[in-house]
Amino acid sequence: MLPNSSFSDNRTQAELLDDLRSGSPQEQEEALARLAAVGEAEALDAVVKHLCNQPEGSRTPALEALRILANKFMPTDRYGLAEALLPFLSSTDWSHRLIATRLFNAYPSELATEDLYRMVEEAWDKVNEDYVRKPRPTSSTRLIVERTLAEGIVALASCGRLSVLPQILEYLEDQNLRPIATRALGVIGSETERERLEDLIEDPDFRVRDSAQWALGHMDDRIEMMTNPPAYLLEPPPGRLHPVYWAHRQLHASDEPLLQFLIVRVAIEHLMLDAFLNEGRVPEECLITVRCYEGKTPPDFKLNRAEIVDVWQYQWQGPELHRVESKPSSQRLTRAQRPGLPPRRGAGITISYPTSLVFEGEGLVGFDCLFGPFFGRGWLYHITRQDDDWGFSLVRRTWAT
Repeated sequence: MLPNSSFSDNRTQAELLDDLRSGSPQEQEEALARLAAVGEAEALDAVVKHLCNQPEGSRTPALEALRILANKFMPTDRYGLAEALLPFLSSTDWSHRLIATRLFNAYPSELATEDLYRMVEEAWDKVNEDYVRKPRPTSSTRLIVERTLAEGIVALASCGRLSVLPQILEYLEDQNLRPIATRALGVIGSETERERLEDLIEDPDFRVRDSAQWALGHMDDRIEMMTNPPAYLLEPPPGRLHPVYWAHRQLHASDEPLLQFLIVRVAIEHLMLDAFLNEGRVPEECLITVRCYEGKTPPDFKLNRAEIVDVWQYQWQGPELHRVESKPSSQRLTRAQRPGLPPRRGAGITISYPTSLVFEGEGLVGFDCLFGPFFGRGWLYHITRQDDDWGFSLVRRTWAT
């Protein structure tokens, strides 16, 4: 049957922001989730303000919304963003610390220097203590702590600059931290350390050698920008949109507005960039298969009960998007292109939409994703057309491995 109104959330951003300001805790949480999916730049400002006014125990939904929005839009108040993030650097949940650390890497602030230093020291002690007891990683928490330690050192260098150089040099003496500390020296960019970095290019550890080369290149690029600035500056993307998102919104999949929306706006931007950009895990390539089906509910993507419309290849470098072939027949499809047979490696997304969607203006669309050889997930969205624009609202998600 057709989805009822409970499947769709068509609230405007103004209505969502009003719920965020004055709604019940449940309404605020729902507004945060919706703003993370469809919010524009003003939503980032509102979430920052909301976080600064929330007690510690109720900040998790807002942090997830901030994680997405702060990667999609440029903040107008970096000090406000820093104040909203600082409490998470001492959170009992290390995944919260990792999110905050990554955002401080993207938006450095001297306000975070002392808190980052304390967090790095705590993570260093915890990793060393765990390593003595169990030399090999045994839990997801330990892996998150190790990742937070590494990214925390770079964030410390970004926020503290020369003031934290003694600490970075101390980390350089630890064999396990030596590669990331070398990279942090390049972030600080002190010319007094150039000779040290040149020596590190000959380090026995290839990771240190690679980091030293990156650090020297980073320093040289910065000097080049200061001494030979470009003759003119490019116009920033509209609406404070991050350049990466702006580049992806320029991708052309189809002259058909519905297909363009499903492929670029939902599959690429929402399901890939929103989920993985902050972690640096956006797939290098992704095969996107679009199918149409008869009826009201998407068939199991493993079953050949929908007609393939077309197949697109997405590439992160560029970015680029192009058709693999026009309306391929099932006989000529590779394994990666067959419904229900995503790539053995790499990434694939199968989009299944009802044939009636264009005419009726609403319907259920399935997005079945595989990112890597093991990680898969399925999403069901209610797609609606209002005026001349398409919108989406999550109905259900399922997980598979």
